[in-house]
Amino acid sequence: MKQTIKTITLFVGFLISSSVFALQGLNVITITTDDPQGYVEWLTDAQPIFQKAQGNSVMAQGICSPTAGGNEANEHYVWSFAPSQAAMFGGNSMFEDKDVQRSLKRIASKRKVTRRDAFYVAKGDSVGDAGTTNANYNLVSKTNDVSGYIEALTNMEAAASRNGFDDISVALYVSVASGDRAGTVMASVQAPNGDRLGAFFDQRESSWMTESMSTFDGIREPVIDFMMQCTTLSVNN
Repeated sequence: MKQTIKTITLFVGFLISSSVFALQGLNVITITTDDPQGYVEWLTDAQPIFQKAQGNSVMAQGICSPTAGGNEANEHYVWSFAPSQAAMFGGNSMFEDKDVQRSLKRIASKRKVTRRDAFYVAKGDSVGDAGTTNANYNLVSKTNDVSGYIEALTNMEAAASRNGFDDISVALYVSVASGDRAGTVMASVQAPNGDRLGAFFDQRESSWMTESMSTFDGIREPVIDFMMQCTTLSVNN
């Protein structure tokens, strides 16, 4: 996603102020709604309220809508990146804000929260300016070798770049608290749009992709996967 300019791994200023060992966090709230367009409109309009209440505890926030896979067709995934685990888990205080409470009441009858997942960022990726949209393929897996998985994903990403896919990037998030998916990791392949993501998967039988993925089966055991269209709604500048 080369057109983007905000990179998660570049938010160093947030980390230095707290701890050089801080791990950036990814919080994902899964919701279902019968009015997905109305929900996205509400969430977009509510961003200034949320940003004010969250302060520096959130670096960027957005929403993903599934195009294939997942559990339910009407699921949406509201995501936010935090500069540290402390910021991510301490960010719940925003729900004490009166403006946030009033905003949530307006949507309460139109959506249901079905799960909450928290991760730390093991291999980061780019986040675009507000309004940026991209296509993602996410694979949740079990693994006992996070560092080996990162190396394998990095090698695949490099092979993709050498073979005409320098606009494809891969991130890896490690579960901190994910309920029935405890102990899992989530790899995320990101492309500028669905056409480019599809073109990347057209290469599955190519020699370069086969070689670059040859170590995957010995590293991870797939649990669930899904394709999505994701939009960045706000970025904390």
